[in-house]
Amino acid sequence: MWKFKDIIMDKDFWKDSFIIPGALFGIATTLLTFIEFSRDTALIILLVLVVISILYILFKLFKSIWLKKIKLNIDGSEIEIKRGDIFSFPRNTYKVIAFNEFFDTEVDDKIISRSSLNGQYLNRFYSDVSELDDKIAQDERMNLKIVNKNVKRALGGKTTRYSLGTVFKDIDFFLVAFSKFNDKNEAILKLSEYANSLINFWNEVNSLYAQQEVVVPLLGSGITRHKDFNATYHQLLEVMLWTFKISKVKFKEPSKVTILLQEPHYKRINFYKLKEFEKNDI
Repeated sequence: MWKFKDIIMDKDFWKDSFIIPGALFGIATTLLTFIEFSRDTALIILLVLVVISILYILFKLFKSIWLKKIKLNIDGSEIEIKRGDIFSFPRNTYKVIAFNEFFDTEVDDKIISRSSLNGQYLNRFYSDVSELDDKIAQDERMNLKIVNKNVKRALGGKTTRYSLGTVFKDIDFFLVAFSKFNDKNEAILKLSEYANSLINFWNEVNSLYAQQEVVVPLLGSGITRHKDFNATYHQLLEVMLWTFKISKVKFKEPSKVTILLQEPHYKRINFYKLKEFEKNDI
């Protein structure tokens, strides 16, 4: 119902929907002006056009409501938004996995949940997570992103904190520091931190993606707690698109960005509304 209300209140929807009916009525008016029809015939023509217009608008309305994926062109970059499994994408595609600011790797259902994407990633690709720990610690580029070393954490975990939005390239995966941890090892983010993390993330990706497709989950939609704002899945997605737009990152063909939505997410997305991001004034 909420999608229905959003769409029928959208001026652009009505503007787009009346293009074809308007053209048909224009043609009919021209014919009725230059060709003489009986009054009954003219009324039938107009009635048929009204019926066709109503059916067409209803078709557009229900098609917009039931959209399950969409492709957007944002300042020349292609972004596809759809449901999917990030681990099903091939090796020549960079897949983004969100970690916390410490790049913790202990999958114990306390620091990292086994069901989370980073938990699944670690269990799939690392029988010994110390291998990943060593790669991150020895990476010169990552050393430049360190905010603080030897952080005291009451409940355990790694002690080196990286700036939010930092990306570590692990073969064909981009591991991103995307949440802060409090003293209870709870992932939290303020709205300003969320937006800044995304801007830093897009800039990092821009320097690393090597003209390949980048697949990103809906960042911030997992167990991350939003400290000073309550956001729906749709609003989180809008912030992702907005930060991409203002970051001025350009993905040229054949590369593109794919934002993947999991089962609970995509049902709460108004895909039609996302078309607004193709406008230059957003």
